[in-house]
Amino acid sequence: MLRYINDPDIDSKVESILTGAILNFAKIKDDRSRCQRLLVVFDSLTAMARSGFFSYMRRQQDIIRLTDMFLALCEKQSGGSTADNAGEAIDQQLRMLAVKIAACFPDKAKVESALSQLSNLHDAEVYKSLRETMDPKNDIKAVRKHQKSSLKRLSTLAPSLLDTTAPLWKCVGLTTINRALVPFLIEHVSGGGRFVAAAEVLVSYITSVFPEMLRSSSAELFDVAALQVADTTTTEERLVLMVKFAKAIPKSVPRSTELENKLAAFVRTGSLKQAKYAAYLITQMDGAQSLCAALTGDVVDNLDNRHLERRAPSFAALSRFTQYAPNAFSTYSDRVSQFLVQSVLLAGPVDDSADESDDWVSREALGEAGVTKVYATKILTNWLLGLERQALTRDGVQLVLGTLRQLVRNGGAMQEGGSVRERQHLLLTAAGCLLKLAAAGPHFEKVLNTADVLSLGLVVQNPCYEVRSTFLLKKLLPALVAQRIHVRFIPAVFLVAYEPEPAVCENVRHAVEQRLALMRPTPGSPSVVEDSICRLLYVLANHPDWDDAQPLATLELFAPYLEFYISCVCLAQNVSLLFCYAGEIKAYRSRGGGDAAVVSHRLYILSELAQYLLREKSLAANWPVNVYPGRLSSPADIFEPLAEAEKAAMPRTPFLDPEFVMRRAKAPAASKRSRAKSNAAGAAKRRQKPAAAAAAAAASRRKAKGKAPANDDMDEDDEDEVDEDEVAEDVEMSSVAETSDDEE
Repeated sequence: MLRYINDPDIDSKVESILTGAILNFAKIKDDRSRCQRLLVVFDSLTAMARSGFFSYMRRQQDIIRLTDMFLALCEKQSGGSTADNAGEAIDQQLRMLAVKIAACFPDKAKVESALSQLSNLHDAEVYKSLRETMDPKNDIKAVRKHQKSSLKRLSTLAPSLLDTTAPLWKCVGLTTINRALVPFLIEHVSGGGRFVAAAEVLVSYITSVFPEMLRSSSAELFDVAALQVADTTTTEERLVLMVKFAKAIPKSVPRSTELENKLAAFVRTGSLKQAKYAAYLITQMDGAQSLCAALTGDVVDNLDNRHLERRAPSFAALSRFTQYAPNAFSTYSDRVSQFLVQSVLLAGPVDDSADESDDWVSREALGEAGVTKVYATKILTNWLLGLERQALTRDGVQLVLGTLRQLVRNGGAMQEGGSVRERQHLLLTAAGCLLKLAAAGPHFEKVLNTADVLSLGLVVQNPCYEVRSTFLLKKLLPALVAQRIHVRFIPAVFLVAYEPEPAVCENVRHAVEQRLALMRPTPGSPSVVEDSICRLLYVLANHPDWDDAQPLATLELFAPYLEFYISCVCLAQNVSLLFCYAGEIKAYRSRGGGDAAVVSHRLYILSELAQYLLREKSLAANWPVNVYPGRLSSPADIFEPLAEAEKAAMPRTPFLDPEFVMRRAKAPAASKRSRAKSNAAGAAKRRQKPAAAAAAAAASRRKAKGKAPANDDMDEDDEDEVDEDEVAEDVEMSSVAETSDDEE
């Protein structure tokens, strides 16, 4: 738990103990023994301790990235060939990097000053040698050799810098996780034995974080003999490692006739996971286009064979070929897409047995029809993702988007009836697919409308815990943190205000405070979460739980959403900004026809509610609320400004119900009592309203049965960027959640 205190002094000391007293590689002479020592230590760690171990490794990776950039700029500067303007820009970048690096260590001021002096040495040899200590291609001996030579030269040039910068060079030197250990880790994975599970986890981590370390051992990793064992689970786990390596270094799968034949056999006759992973690996071989075309044709020819025993594995393999071998699929795309919608997704629902509950089950437990529908949804989405922008057609995009929208807005159902469990998986899959399209580029982002954003937000409140938590923590938050999707999706994360699992709310709070609050479109501008308060009010104004007939109960129901937002975002420095943002809403109306007038009236109520709660917060914390000096504007995609005549005609009486204000004012401890009242009223309201009843009912069932928040059996199957798992782990830091090795 020390890692999660997030204190640089503690981090440095614990890291020193881990690498020195515990692992103590300096006194171990051969790499095999070092590997054995690492496995013994890692195997003895608890789940929480393993999360802490990987957190320190990620910390090292972050510092290495910053330090490598710093030293590279130092090398460039020492060349002396840069123009004056370029030299000033480099100096500014060096100062910024020095500040970021120094923040990771106890004595920030001294480290920052030492780095500034280091940049002024203009000694390319020192810079290059220090960078070599961080190169994942070097083994332990080479790393230590470069450490000694660089520090020896540094002691000659500037001996005063040694003691100050020593913690930095010790941290970034790749002596714990190193290329020299990889062959022995793979040997443990292939040979079985006591440490096979620990070795698999470590190889998986290295593959994701330092893939270059595996490049020299790719022959051992892709050894066909390791895929010829009889145990299906063992081969699936080995394929997972291969896939992670192939994702980290695209088109890096070594091509051989023996490997091609084995992977093709998995596609044709293997299990679902074997077929899916093998198909992806084949697409990552140079010169395997003809094999991709042949296998794609075989799969397509048997799609409509309902008696085929391997229907689901065939669909899983095709979902890979559609995205990563689009040319092989293009011949069949129109026919297959229509077939998937009409004959698979719109096929008659599976009979719901009388004793079936709505408890979550793994995807494999859905049965052949359910799994096939899930992969049919993925095939449609991956088809669009695999096409070049100019190859997209209006009919194809409308077909896929229409299908995904129907699944999300109808809770995973294309028609009435069917299995509850099947609908849960289809909803989660369709919601994830819409996010993938949103992240795929501006041409897809533009076709997703406001209704899509609103419907995806409601997935966060789905009655099934696994659906809402997986979508939030594995899909939505990582995409926002990595800035792969538009900021208009941010308000959805604050809809967890009624989430009965405290860890989920803490995960959101951590992501908002540590990551999203630091993102600003331009230096000095409001952060993306500060700027999202207007969008949050719009989302709440369109929420299906809003009841115009019961204004007081509605206010008490919706106040906790804004209170949660304020608790995550509001500080003394930005309370005036948020207060002005909330008040600015009254100068606008909801864009669009139909019920735009009704939504606009709700927005004005929420505007005053937000200002009231912000003022309540500022009074409790003794923060001043001043007029914000900057110029503010509301998002043009959902708001349009009122004409001057409309502003003049705006009622002077408050939109906020006076009874609500009186109730809040009577509570002596406003922040606690009013929240308790709001939650009580909200709970009663949620029992009446289906859209908000989600979280409480699901959590009570899970707690009654002693059911843990489960995501270990999830087969997420998203072919997103390699660093998504890393971001997800960082998002889930507060609950120290472990993810499965098989999420891809």
